[in-house]
Parts: sequence; C-alpha cells; structure tokens
Amino acid sequence: MKFDQAREALAGIPYIRPRAGRILYQFILDAGVADILELGFAHGTSTCYMAAALDERGSGSILTIDRPAARDLEPSIETLLERTGLSPFVDAVYAPVSYTWELMKIIQAHTVDGRCQPQFDFCFIDGAHTWEADGLAFFLVDKLLKPGGWVLFDDLGWCMSDDPRLLAYPSTRALPREVRDTPQVARIFELLVSQHPDYTEVRVDEGLGRAWGWARKKGSDQVSSGAVEVHKRLRGLLRRRAALLLGWRGARSILRRH
Repeated sequence: MKFDQAREALAGIPYIRPRAGRILYQFILDAGVADILELGFAHGTSTCYMAAALDERGSGSILTIDRPAARDLEPSIETLLERTGLSPFVDAVYAPVSYTWELMKIIQAHTVDGRCQPQFDFCFIDGAHTWEADGLAFFLVDKLLKPGGWVLFDDLGWCMSDDPRLLAYPSTRALPREVRDTPQVARIFELLVSQHPDYTEVRVDEGLGRAWGWARKKGSDQVSSGAVEVHKRLRGLLRRRAALLLGWRGARSILRRH
C-alpha cells in the first residue's frame, strides 16, 4: 500500500500525525525490518502506517499489544485494519494485565537452553509512558530484539500533567508533583537506553511536534556511540519542559535537583 493511500484512509484519526506516519512508513521500507513489536496501539493508526509499509514490500508482521480499554475506542484497530485491508500483517493482542506481562510470556516461549532467542527487528514503544512500566519494557524488549534491531520511544517530552483526562483521576492527583511533572520517557531514554552499552546510533528527533528517541542495538562489530549528544539534547528538552510548567525561576530550582 502506498503511503498516500494509507494517509487518506487514516485521515483525522489520533494519535499519530501523517508526517510522523510517513517517517515510520519510510523507516520500515528503508531499514528492511520484517518482525515488528508495538507496545500501545490505541486506535491502531501507527500500526496501520507500519503495516502499509509491510504490504508495500510484500512481507513482514506486527505484534501489537494494548489494554482491553482500547477495544472501546472509535474507530478501533480492527475497524482500521479492515478499512485498509491490512489485517493479514497484524496480530493485535489485548493484554488483561499489562504488556510487560505479555512480554514475559513471549520471552518464556522463546527461551531455549536458558537463553531467550531474539524475535524482532523493531520495537515501537508508545504505551504507558511511565518509568515503572516502560523502564521494565525496555529491559524485556532488549531480550527480544535482534542484533542490529531498532527501538523507538514516542513522546519523550510528555508529562502526566499534560493530560487533563489523566489529572481527573484522584490517583493521579495524589502522586507527588515531581512524578506528575517529569517527562518519564525522557528519563528512560537518557538514563537507561542511551547509557546501555549495547545500543548505538542513539538519537533524539524533535522535529515532529513530539520528541522521538531512536536507538539501535549493536551487532558484534559495532561500537556504542551517541550517548553524549543524546544527553545534551535531553537536557535541553527537560529545560524547556520545566520552564513551561513552572516558569524559569521554578525551572532552575528543578534542574539544580536533577
């Protein structure tokens, strides 16, 4: 399926803009990835952009996982896959517990003689956006990612305090302000991903209206690079987030503590 066909079929559906969808689509074609894992699909818009690229190439598959609540979204991922004709490329799983629990089962199923056999070329993480969930998810994905494979984190700059719907829950408001105001995916990417010795070509892309973090798992002949530059980029991102939330005086206070 050509990108323009996918864009027309997905017009106006959140949560990924066509420009970001084009980058995903082109990445799938250019990088030659075939076995894709997606954590968090919501309506399935990003899933469809990736599946469209697989369809254009004629091979590949996507395992995508989200909460049962995603069934109630309009349109649902099933609706979009039927509309685009891309169902053959996608296995959508509704995890009754969490996607990290599903990853545990995948690792268990592919463990041979005490070692997990990598299954995926690419993983797109766009789900919980919390340190606890996605920090663990990265560790689990790493076990399943083939050498030379890529992991992509969406929404590096997102905070709980950005989402009025989330703040409507008493459980969210009860969290410390530090937790609500911290871009937790950025912390994961800075402190876990970019410092990991097995990841190379680590970079931050802020040109999409939301920041993405890309990292490639090295092969046996590759040397890790990019962590220092990523650290600088994320420092800038965190400064802008702190300034937006509290003004420069409050921002300076937060940054001194971190």
